[in-house]
Amino acid sequence: GKDASRQLLDSDTISANIDGISKVFSKFLKFGDGPTDALMVNNDDWLSPLQYLSFLRDYGRHFTINRMLSFESVKQRLARESPLSFLEFNYMILQSYDFLELNRRHGAILQFGGSDQWGNIISGVELGRRVDGVQLYGLTAPLLTTADGKKMGKTADGAVWLNADLLSPYEYWQFWRNTADADVSKFLRIFTELPLERIEELEKLEGAKINDAKIVLADEATRML
Repeated sequence: GKDASRQLLDSDTISANIDGISKVFSKFLKFGDGPTDALMVNNDDWLSPLQYLSFLRDYGRHFTINRMLSFESVKQRLARESPLSFLEFNYMILQSYDFLELNRRHGAILQFGGSDQWGNIISGVELGRRVDGVQLYGLTAPLLTTADGKKMGKTADGAVWLNADLLSPYEYWQFWRNTADADVSKFLRIFTELPLERIEELEKLEGAKINDAKIVLADEATRML
């Protein structure tokens, strides 16, 4: 679980992050005005104009401290006596409001995220029902973990960036090449587009030969970027 409080970012850093995220997503999604094109929006458009007291009156009353304390992510933080600031405690309300505004402005009805976001997503579904009477939905996927239970994307050296400006293609390739033996099969199925028949062939490799499967994994995962 996460012990540290969220790091506050200045506007320049946020703008740089938006540009970086756009660059990565553009490799997989087509952004535009077409009916099936992706759309990237900035929640600052609707959060900045909010008046604090009005927001608490209109939306804060739909959230109870009892419910917020019941979510596993919060309980774990409190059990470890980890810092949980009032600012961060409000993140659930803000994410819920984001879902409401995305429905109002763009007709979004489904929010997708990792399983650790289940509580926040469900809170958004309930807020939509209570405030606007709309039916919203949430869908979560299990967090990607390695065989030893560690969350994917984090290493001793920090995050595994998809942006070549932050992590070179060779370093990205090396990350996959150094995959633990126990994770090779799982990662081939998740992070490559290889036919299942080919993956099943690679799964049969044993001993030093498993390194051949790791090279295929590294090649395929890097090729996607």
